[in-house]
Amino acid sequence: MDDFNDQKIVWGNLNLKASFCIANGGMFINAPCAMIVPANYYLLAILNSKVSDYYIRNLGVTRNGGYFEYKPMFIEQIPIPIDVKQDEIAELCSLIIKRNDTIIEKQLDNAIYKLYNLNDDEIKFLENY
Repeated sequence: MDDFNDQKIVWGNLNLKASFCIANGGMFINAPCAMIVPANYYLLAILNSKVSDYYIRNLGVTRNGGYFEYKPMFIEQIPIPIDVKQDEIAELCSLIIKRNDTIIEKQLDNAIYKLYNLNDDEIKFLENY
């Protein structure tokens, strides 16, 4: 029961794009949704990235209206680099939440592309996907 009282990353199972968010401790969701406890901004940034979204969309099924299933069984397969310095990505993610700034979003995208060692062609593909 403590997990429900902790800060968590939550998302709906059907979305048009990656839509992960942080629900603060003590907040409960009044709809079916999955959660990851404990939440952190590094993981939130990775989950909402174009890299992860592309990865998930190649694992699952698109439903009517273009909605895609973001089921936990797909989410848990995303390769999340853990043995890296997470501070920069976490800080950029936190700033986006506070400011909703497209310049910071681009910086975050670039940091994640670098994290996954993507080349220019791969980045261009993801940007246009």
